[in-house]
Amino acid sequence: MKRTISCVLSAIATAYTIWYMHFGTPYKNSGALSKIGLEHHGLFAIWGILTFVALALAITLAYQKYLKTKAYIPLLAISGIGMILTLTNDFDYDNKVQYFLHCTGSLTFSAVTGITIFLLFLLNYKKGRIFKIFTYITATILIADLICLLIFKETGLIEAFPIFAGYLLLGIVNLRREKVELTR
Repeated sequence: MKRTISCVLSAIATAYTIWYMHFGTPYKNSGALSKIGLEHHGLFAIWGILTFVALALAITLAYQKYLKTKAYIPLLAISGIGMILTLTNDFDYDNKVQYFLHCTGSLTFSAVTGITIFLLFLLNYKKGRIFKIFTYITATILIADLICLLIFKETGLIEAFPIFAGYLLLGIVNLRREKVELTR
């Protein structure tokens, strides 16, 4: 039941993010999720909370299913603090302190969440082909996203793509059934 709730929540978060992005141009800096949040504070807060809760639930379920470690707990706490900083401080160039705190929070949320997902797949690397493939996919997405961020600066697509990938990859492993050995 928890896995189904997690996947439904991820689908809702995906749909909400796509709808929220319509307030800007996703492939331009003006379409960055934080930029949109300057004019739509409440909607930005809903986006942030929904995104964090959906990812945190999916990550928690995956770690509980595949690993005995609880290393994800402090990582999710750090990620959550990053999201709180992002949501409580404006992405406003004129207010340097808020801008710095917002950017620090956003980077912390993105990096720590991405690393947490990458570690999940890496620590399960030898457990099956799907984990090997997802390890490489996650690493590629994180590196490509960083390169795109450095080249094109912040855009809605650059921000949203790794989040969408996280929903999808975590949903797949959370809904995956274990192989059952048949004995005769």
